[in-house]
Amino acid sequence: MRKLVLLSIIGLCAGAWVAGAADANLELNILSAYVNYGQVGNDEAVFQPSFDVAGPYGFGFNLWANMDLTDNARSWWPNTAGEWSELNLELNWTAPLEGPVSLTLGGVYFAYPQQASEVLIPEDSGEVIVQPHPADGGYEVYILVEAEDVLLSPRAQFYHDLGNADDWHAELAIGHTIELTAALSLDLTAILGMAGKYYVEDNFGSDAGDAITHAQFEATLNYALNEKITLGLTGAFMTILDSDIRDDVKESDIYPDVDFFFGGLTIGYTF
Repeated sequence: MRKLVLLSIIGLCAGAWVAGAADANLELNILSAYVNYGQVGNDEAVFQPSFDVAGPYGFGFNLWANMDLTDNARSWWPNTAGEWSELNLELNWTAPLEGPVSLTLGGVYFAYPQQASEVLIPEDSGEVIVQPHPADGGYEVYILVEAEDVLLSPRAQFYHDLGNADDWHAELAIGHTIELTAALSLDLTAILGMAGKYYVEDNFGSDAGDAITHAQFEATLNYALNEKITLGLTGAFMTILDSDIRDDVKESDIYPDVDFFFGGLTIGYTF
């Protein structure tokens, strides 16, 4: 049923794009770590490209991928350097609203070509065992409300995970861009994450219940080489906020990182 819905959305988007032109943007990111919704998936270098298309009638799609650049045994996808470990296909529609506020509805399909890792801690020995296992795909739907042309550009994005957790999670964000020169700008962003108890249990391994999970702070220096190519340098800090989740993550012995710095380089090309 979910695959049928996904294919139906793809068909609608394809029909819309046939009727008009689309704008596209390609980003190539090399990061020091893979950090996702307050979780560290790999604390070593990764390559994350993203291809975004905005079509007519408010329809759009995004293709995002992750590739580990080192054979890290503690990665979500152990020892898979140079291979695609995650592919995300996102389809979305933005309502034709007037004014500063926009409303976007979307869905994401997650595909995992490689094996994931399962952490086992037997009670008798306490020894951490990282065991590979087949990684299933998953689905997620979301609603995004943002106001880009007002003070601090507030954004609220609410997700519902249709996979193992079958629960909600959300991020609230504010940001500001400082124009340093005609070609150089600084983007500052602050993000606050929260989630339902089943999402917390499935993704953080914690029985903390509904929680304000994490905060993340980002600073990106962008330099426009020309009208089409932009270079970016990003530094970020993520911290787990809920004390119970912090304790459970520390005790897991697999990425016990509750305060984490990371960053990277971006090359963007606008078609």
